[in-house]
Amino acid sequence: MTDVEKSLNKADKTLNKGIMGWFTKLFFGKETHAKFNAGLDQAKKYTGLTGLYQTGVPAKATVLKIEDTGMLVNYNPVVRMQLKVQPDYGVGFETTAETAVSKIAIPRVGDTINIKYDGANNSNIVVV
Repeated sequence: MTDVEKSLNKADKTLNKGIMGWFTKLFFGKETHAKFNAGLDQAKKYTGLTGLYQTGVPAKATVLKIEDTGMLVNYNPVVRMQLKVQPDYGVGFETTAETAVSKIAIPRVGDTINIKYDGANNSNIVVV
């Protein structure tokens, strides 16, 4: 487990367990507490995807549909994309995935992008 993952797990325990969790809910309210948890969940998701840059299966994907989720990771938008994926080797498939993309080069419908995906779970992708 990396230091980042350890820190995120510690923050999760602090926000949701014991007296600190109770104080967080009391002083910030349930709605803000839910936003804190959503942010932590998003951060956990993307720390797990960083390994895909090294271990992911390379492929080209055509963007069939794209929508903004309203979230940001390092000031880059997180989008939900429906993709038609054609791996370098093997059979193509369609998947829907959420991933952060560069705010300078947000893909559009019809664009072909380079991705890497998790062979065990096709919805885990990173745009390369």
